[in-house]
Amino acid sequence: MTKTLFLILVVLLNIFLLIKFDFYSKFFNIEDEPDSVRKIHKKNTKVLGGTIILINLIFYVLFFVVVDKGYLESIHDSQKNFIIFIITALSMYTIGLLDDKKNLNALNKLIFTTIIISISLFFNKKLITEINLSFVEQSFFLNQFSFLFTLFCYIIFINAFNFLDGINLQIGLYSSFIIFVMISYGLDLTFSYSLLLGLFVYIYFNFKDQIFLGDNGCLLLSYIFAYFFIDLFNDGKIFFSDSILLILLVPGLEIFRLSVERIGNNKSILNADRRHIHHIVKFKNDKFKNILLIQALLILPFLISINFDNKIFIILCSTIAYFLVIIYFKKNAKV
Repeated sequence: MTKTLFLILVVLLNIFLLIKFDFYSKFFNIEDEPDSVRKIHKKNTKVLGGTIILINLIFYVLFFVVVDKGYLESIHDSQKNFIIFIITALSMYTIGLLDDKKNLNALNKLIFTTIIISISLFFNKKLITEINLSFVEQSFFLNQFSFLFTLFCYIIFINAFNFLDGINLQIGLYSSFIIFVMISYGLDLTFSYSLLLGLFVYIYFNFKDQIFLGDNGCLLLSYIFAYFFIDLFNDGKIFFSDSILLILLVPGLEIFRLSVERIGNNKSILNADRRHIHHIVKFKNDKFKNILLIQALLILPFLISINFDNKIFIILCSTIAYFLVIIYFKKNAKV
């Protein structure tokens, strides 16, 4: 009954966010300004997507703190872990919001996010302690390297996820896919619905060119996704590490490719540029084909792998497909 009431209220909340956009958006004055170099959108656009998702998260937390605090503690194993999760999520959102407003130096942002995640891991102890691969019989135990490896995975994923935020719908559709996959692995439905409803509101306004997700949304979502991927893996709901790899394969390949290219061009790997996949994949006068192709690269590796026990073949084929697409479109792209 409690969860049903929450679902009714959170649906009403998001209906309000849909129909009263002009009312609440005027209080949010952070905008992404086009510069005709890296940011090629045509008008100043509010970076409100992360805030809409945060509103849903805050409502979720406040409702269950008042009505059923034990439920929240069960999702995170303890009250302490729940508090750490919320503080970390809010901290990541805040760093992203500062970046959207002040355009933080990339190195400073990396340092801040690394410190926040390190503190979180130190207190909640939710670490990756082993790696299970579908094509290797033996598990690899990380032992004393668990903390550093977990921190490394967080930072790589957070930055790789941010690399995908460049054209309308791309990050919203991919995030929805991630949540549905997590639901299939056993992520709590009530929490998932609150995130999905916020995402759907963002996708609607993003499709209409009214808002962007912003760094505030990218940092918030990527932290939440990384946190629950690790949680589901540690609970044994995701058995193979390469199942997660297939979901995150293209973002990982993006950060690898761009780092190599930047180093090869004697540039810092933290420098922003227009060499991301959404800058390269261009069907003339058809932006929806661009989105569909990139979404196919993001989603199909995992979907195809569902019917395979040994996933190494899918990983190799998907990697080859990614680089073939990049090579093909680079011939005609101005990057």
